[in-house]
Amino acid sequence: MVRRAAATALGSVPGRAALRALTPLLRDPSDRVRRQAVLGIGWKADRSRLATVRRFLRDPAPRVRAAAAVIAGRHRDRASVPGLLACLDGPGTWERPSILVALGRIGAPEAIPVLVREAEHEARWVRVCAIHALGEMKADEARAVARAHLTDAAWSVRGAAAIALASVGNRSDLPRLLRLLDDPHAWPRRGATYALGRLRLVSSAARVRAELSDPSPDVRLAAIWALGELGDEAAREPLARLLSGANPARDPSEPVAPIRGDAQLGTDAESRLFDAAVQALQRLAHGAPDTIVDTALRAARGRLSEAELDRHALLPLFEPQGGRSPTTVRDLFEGTAAGAPRRKDS
Repeated sequence: MVRRAAATALGSVPGRAALRALTPLLRDPSDRVRRQAVLGIGWKADRSRLATVRRFLRDPAPRVRAAAAVIAGRHRDRASVPGLLACLDGPGTWERPSILVALGRIGAPEAIPVLVREAEHEARWVRVCAIHALGEMKADEARAVARAHLTDAAWSVRGAAAIALASVGNRSDLPRLLRLLDDPHAWPRRGATYALGRLRLVSSAARVRAELSDPSPDVRLAAIWALGELGDEAAREPLARLLSGANPARDPSEPVAPIRGDAQLGTDAESRLFDAAVQALQRLAHGAPDTIVDTALRAARGRLSEAELDRHALLPLFEPQGGRSPTTVRDLFEGTAAGAPRRKDS
């Protein structure tokens, strides 16, 4: 435990001295220590260290192979692809999700047939990650895979399939996505709502607007974002009402709420509703004077201190997160981060 803690701490220390201290830990008999050493060496590394990390795709311990895959994906290390694919030749399940996500981030075309195969794996989280990877790569094969899994027995897979369609679907997916809005679990409803917005299927606006009343904050967050993308002017009043009741900031000590089901996912959607509503209203106003929008934004801004205006905005899926110049709440109110919606269907 002490060696693992040391590896974790050294991973956050820049410089060659930390690297020299981590290197012996790569040979530690404990797979937990080796895992932390791999992550520490590779997390903020320049590409010269990736060859060292790459060797650990052949480590006998699944958790170490998973760590090496995480680093390969983080740096989009094309040279890691053969090793990542080789990992998938075995029967192990533990490291598979990390490997599939890495392949999706790297975007190697030769991985596509393997990802299609893994989308049929018996383990639901493997299916989720394979579908996610195909969607991230925008592979042509992703469309058929995602459509087939909209009716998967696992809610997590149905949700992943809907999110993949957000990247590779088209207007013919409108009936499928509308049916998914009636799913008994929130995660597929969330995915379908995001997809309707990202595909800009504007004929779905009224149905998406109804999702503002969904009991799940994840679905409500997706609906807020989607309505901004759809340019649904009829959503201005319900969005203004939602903004007036949304909490502008979550207490950092408050735990992230779990999503209940056959597994648990953490969600901070409730804390993102305020910022998302500000952004959506700005998009719906198109930069022009609008009494409904102006009144709602003025009241919401009056609830924030100067420090709260300068915090990083908490935005929904498909919006840039962090980066070198992260969007602030002030940017949202001033409209400098609000892109104009583009209509796709009628």
